[in-house]
Amino acid sequence: MIDIREITFTYPGQTTPLFDAFTWRVARGEFWSVLGASGCGKSTLLHLIVGVRAANRGALTVNAESVPRKKNRGKTGLVLQDYGLLPWATVRENVELGLRIREFYGQGDGNRAAVEFWLERFGLAAHAKKYPAQLSGGQRQRAAIARTLVIEPDVLLMDEPFSALDAPTREDLEMLTLNLQAETQTTTVFVTHSIEEAVFLGRKILILGSPPHRSPARVVDNPGAGRGEYRNEPAFAAQARVLRELLKRE
Repeated sequence: MIDIREITFTYPGQTTPLFDAFTWRVARGEFWSVLGASGCGKSTLLHLIVGVRAANRGALTVNAESVPRKKNRGKTGLVLQDYGLLPWATVRENVELGLRIREFYGQGDGNRAAVEFWLERFGLAAHAKKYPAQLSGGQRQRAAIARTLVIEPDVLLMDEPFSALDAPTREDLEMLTLNLQAETQTTTVFVTHSIEEAVFLGRKILILGSPPHRSPARVVDNPGAGRGEYRNEPAFAAQARVLRELLKRE
């Protein structure tokens, strides 16, 4: 589904590449966590996948489509840390935005019924006429996720979407994310700097240490993820200890 082959990426004005002949592959339907410290390149990796940045060398494809491309790839969804909601638009208008962007790029008329479905599913129907400033942080993030899901993405990229939320809200949205992925089988890449969050969510975990990032990619299998009770099991704490030691070595 996501195939990154020997890409090299260097920010303008810098001499050391962030990614140097880096190779990584995500199969269809997988749920990955990407774990690393702030500034290590996690967000840049998502920007390369979604196509807002382009590698200097190498090849990157999503569902066999080359990225970046002249037209926006309308089936890749991106959820941001700061919600990315338009402050002057209502909740319903923000959720509709993904459909309007697809229409702009000539990628279909969109399914307005999906807007109402996700508003209801996320408990936002009663708030549909409100503006983002009138919502709690958790409600704003639910609106941001709903806006992404209305386009029926085949790839969902999530860039530290819950890091600014309180612990109970964060855990609630983590569980919601797992349930949605189990239902839709959408290929999901979840970026975080939280070890516990990475372990709870990702059945596979990509570790990004200090750049430049080279092959082979540092990957940890995490088969216990995807279950609500996993957080309370000894295996969860053991896996977190493993990742903490790996990050120290990086």
